[in-house]
Amino acid sequence: MKKYIALFLYFVIILLRANAGQSPPDFVIHPYLQYTTPTSIRIHWETPDSATTQVYYGTAKLHTGQPVWDDQFTIPGKRIIHYAPLVNLQPETIYFYKTVSVLPGGDSLVSATHTFQTAVKDSSAFAFTIFSDSQIDAADPGAWGRVVGEALKERPNFALHAGDLVDLGYRKKDWVTDFFLPARNFMNTIPIYTIPGNHEHDAAWYYQYLYVPQPYYYSFRYGNAEVFMLDTNQYQEEGTDLYGWLEQALAKSTAYWKFVVHHHPPFSSDEDDFGNTRLEAATSGDDEVQSLTALYDKYDVDIVFYGHIHTYERTWPILSNKTVNENGVIYINTGGAGGRLENPAPIRSWFTNKLRTVHHFGYVRINGSTLEYQAIDENGVLFDSFLLTESRKNKIAKNLTPAAPVATGKRKIFTDTIQVELQPALPGEVTRYTLNNSEPGKNSPEYKQKIILDKSATVKAASFNRYGKSRTHSIHYIKEKAYPAIVLHQPHPGLHYRYFTGELKDNDLGKFRNLSFSVEGTVTHPGFTGIPHSKQYWGVIYEGYIRVPADGYYRFYGHADHILRLDIHDKMLFEELDREINYEGDIYLKAGYHPVKLYYYNSRSDRYFLELYYSGPGIERQAIPVESWWRAAGGRP
Repeated sequence: MKKYIALFLYFVIILLRANAGQSPPDFVIHPYLQYTTPTSIRIHWETPDSATTQVYYGTAKLHTGQPVWDDQFTIPGKRIIHYAPLVNLQPETIYFYKTVSVLPGGDSLVSATHTFQTAVKDSSAFAFTIFSDSQIDAADPGAWGRVVGEALKERPNFALHAGDLVDLGYRKKDWVTDFFLPARNFMNTIPIYTIPGNHEHDAAWYYQYLYVPQPYYYSFRYGNAEVFMLDTNQYQEEGTDLYGWLEQALAKSTAYWKFVVHHHPPFSSDEDDFGNTRLEAATSGDDEVQSLTALYDKYDVDIVFYGHIHTYERTWPILSNKTVNENGVIYINTGGAGGRLENPAPIRSWFTNKLRTVHHFGYVRINGSTLEYQAIDENGVLFDSFLLTESRKNKIAKNLTPAAPVATGKRKIFTDTIQVELQPALPGEVTRYTLNNSEPGKNSPEYKQKIILDKSATVKAASFNRYGKSRTHSIHYIKEKAYPAIVLHQPHPGLHYRYFTGELKDNDLGKFRNLSFSVEGTVTHPGFTGIPHSKQYWGVIYEGYIRVPADGYYRFYGHADHILRLDIHDKMLFEELDREINYEGDIYLKAGYHPVKLYYYNSRSDRYFLELYYSGPGIERQAIPVESWWRAAGGRP
């Protein structure tokens, strides 16, 4: 009887709302799946107001006629963006789930019942789809919905996305309406593993909505495969953190199949992204990401998936930058999930096997040592396919020189001493190092315990095994002072700003010094509220002080669309010149006030954006609080 009374009251409330012209509350983003393993999965959703977080779930059972909720997951408190990591699940098992969130007024948002399957065992067959560039094209906004709808018909175990999920990563509507809504029926059953493209702009929404074990690069095992996910907006040349991580991760991998996913194309026949092919010579792809192809060759990567170019292109197998028939890496551009389509160059490229300008997705099926690949368009039409009957793992020599060692800590500055810890890729490899800028050799000191530095130095390290020596990895450590705080008389909250208009040629921040400022004033924090900015070609310089609560090591992070520079005291912490990443800068500060200058410039019409974060003693990475910004009485420092 209670059940029927509650149902009656629910319909009465709906009727009263309808008469009052109100719609019942609904999810902002309905539940969707992220990052499954054999024993875990994550369920995410968003509510219109702070609400409780609860998931009911249970394994699929025979002859029940309805789901059986074996367990429930609850997080105390209330929130708007919800994350439910379900653990201790059974491998390769079908589950049902529903989410429940109670809003402040007492309304309950109860999702439909959905299903998922945990990751399969190593010996089981599985399938996945691959998307890229689902960003909405204003001329054809329904393309992403059609593509993801066709992909769902194949019932993949999971999906990969190579970036540019949305058009503007710092615009919430792009996530809610343009990405999640069309993919709702897919994502409530199929988990998607993602990596950012350039259109995400490394913005906070990406990391709030999509789960990654760590920013910028990670890998995961599924069945007998391992997938390496790389954010190629980051610097990736030899010597960078991304390169070192990837080299070691590939060397350690024991998977039968290896796939790499990143946004930018090492090989592309695009018409004009790498040189206007109708007017001039062009490169064969992104020159930065091409620095990774030697690792793909060496460590038996089978297929590299990417996007950025809104078309489809599959290469012949490539080894050492040449097409081969055996033992080469296959590169596939799957950039047709929704963005405005692009054309290839008028002349066929040396590496091209198959081209097609159409909205599409890739589809991979694996059964042990057999891999079947298909490319399918938005109408469900197959237009490309191939078969592999063994992986490159079975074809290449195992007598490999080692991967280079890496430093385990990110900190590279210090005030007294610093302990340097080096990590080889595999057990049994010997790491040797030098501190005098010479190349490490077999007679150099062997790394056995942490290296203690008390002055600036470059640590050069290499690993050795029976087959030879790794590349040399150089790590620069700088000893510097802790900057003393400034005595600030009569501090006032906020910052002083100077605003200007005009076009900066070649992104030259140095020209900030010779500008005519049309408006001056004060703001509570670095932002654009209250600053009368134009639609395009404008900038602002903020000056004042940042107050830090304790002595110690601080790291500042910043990103803007599209130019940003941060100076504290006389030290430039970072300078972003139109690259879609968060920049970082380290400094030691004494507790108190420190002079700060922040330069911002935007040349794009109505696309201004700025994020600033910091971490420090007792402070996890967070947006810099408004109350941290101060100015002196009477104007600029």
